[in-house]
Amino acid sequence: MSDNKVYKEGYKDGIKFAILAAKAHGVNEEFIKRLEREYSGEDGETAVKLVYGETYLIYEKRNLKGMEIISGVVTQGFPTIVMSRDAKSGLTSFGNVKFALITYDESLGGFNPTQLSQMQEYVISNLKDRGVLYLDCLDYIFSTSTSIQNVIRFLTVLKDKVLDKNGIFILSLNKDAIGKAELSMIEKEFKNTIKIKTD
Repeated sequence: MSDNKVYKEGYKDGIKFAILAAKAHGVNEEFIKRLEREYSGEDGETAVKLVYGETYLIYEKRNLKGMEIISGVVTQGFPTIVMSRDAKSGLTSFGNVKFALITYDESLGGFNPTQLSQMQEYVISNLKDRGVLYLDCLDYIFSTSTSIQNVIRFLTVLKDKVLDKNGIFILSLNKDAIGKAELSMIEKEFKNTIKIKTD
């Protein structure tokens, strides 16, 4: 049975479970409605079909589409690393998720956005074969870094590690929040990326 077929067969069950989990954890109503539309097939034409060994770049001002996609992946049981500023996503309760909160608030745990080497080591240590990496705070990391090159190097290493493991890398990015030079370097690194335009 192909990987794509297995993914599709588990997708609807995953969405159903995501709806139940979202309701149980008090996730906002708009997110739940979006999941329900996906489950009913109303969003079938816009559903993203993920493929192992690929990167996905989502241009969005907020991480709504990214969180919608990664929630669908997580509820199917795929080993997933989430790196986000969104501590209220509800994904932390899933056993197959390693959640790395990116924040300056030490009382919340997680990683300071300037700790690129620690974040990189965290991903390398926790990434499974055919695992999924989701990152939605790159603009925040850029805004706190003293070196654009260090951030690009960090991103490149993560991408290479994910692809070495035949995994999937999903990057949600507000391109209006970073400079043209940074965006150009990201697009150069992610030249095989499938771009999902939102907002």
